[in-house]
Amino acid sequence: MKNDVLDVLMYIFERFQDQEYVVIEEANKLSDELTEVGFTDSEISSALTWIDGLVELRESTANSTSDKPAAQFSNRLYSEHECRVLGLTARGFLYHLEIIGVLDFESREAVIERLMALDIEQVDIEQLKWVTMMVLFNLPGRESACAWFENLDDHIH
Repeated sequence: MKNDVLDVLMYIFERFQDQEYVVIEEANKLSDELTEVGFTDSEISSALTWIDGLVELRESTANSTSDKPAAQFSNRLYSEHECRVLGLTARGFLYHLEIIGVLDFESREAVIERLMALDIEQVDIEQLKWVTMMVLFNLPGRESACAWFENLDDHIH
């Protein structure tokens, strides 16, 4: 996927920002509107497939047992391919978000998985921020982290 797919995703998520999460059926209804705005069928299809993966991720997170004790901290070893896609700055930003409590290890993994699904050569910070917000927006129980993240510019000087 290219940056155009991320543009489609941002368009869709902006349309659903007042809802609890993006419903894939509702996103599918936007196809005509997305075409009118100028996105190609291929970009729209790729974005809807990406959202499908996010829905699956949300459902698997919701179905996971909450009886497991949450890890306070976990180390993440990146593969060579992940290091190329997620440069040092992106990995550092993810680490920072985890340290300050915006991401836990499960949401970090969800963000990494969704970033890699974009099939971009190298993720920049703006793309990372958008994908992080999309993931937090769709994960159950992460509403406060998503709200904090939406106001990120207020927290960074």
